[in-house]
Amino acid sequence: MNKTRNVLKYRSVALYFLFSSIIALFLGSLTNSLVLTIMGSTLLIIYILISLVFWRCPFCKKRLPMRFNIKNVDEVICPYCNANLLYNEEKKQP
Repeated sequence: MNKTRNVLKYRSVALYFLFSSIIALFLGSLTNSLVLTIMGSTLLIIYILISLVFWRCPFCKKRLPMRFNIKNVDEVICPYCNANLLYNEEKKQP
């Protein structure tokens, strides 16, 4: 498996932790459950750590934005070197 696919795999795992933390925190606040609130906070911290460590462009090694664009999920382009991570295409410099 190439580096680009690994980066996208880590991103999908991180997003799973983010959405799970939102659900756990919401349910924890509704039910006043300390266990769900702690679990949701832990999942949120795991999301942040995975994003900070692994969410980097495999070409220029700079950190990618943590924003999640629901309209353009399939297209992941590095804002620094314009590499397309989905298709493993590095932008050629003129």
